[in-house]
Amino acid sequence: MAAPPEPGRIRRSCDVGVGGFILVTLGCWFHCRYNYAKQRIQERIAREEIKKKILYEGTHLDPERKHNGSSSN
Repeated sequence: MAAPPEPGRIRRSCDVGVGGFILVTLGCWFHCRYNYAKQRIQERIAREEIKKKILYEGTHLDPERKHNGSSSN
């Protein structure tokens, strides 16, 4: 018969398991938070651009409006 494992080994393997779980959990959490923050910034920029487009559409300030030398009113 094999001798039972030492209590120190059991404790160490449990600590390694818990530590690994914590590291993986924190890694996933930080990854998700980073992506969420990046997405929010992109959405805010897009929202501001849409507001500008709606505000300036059809005016002389519209950057997409073609200016061809002759002004027609």
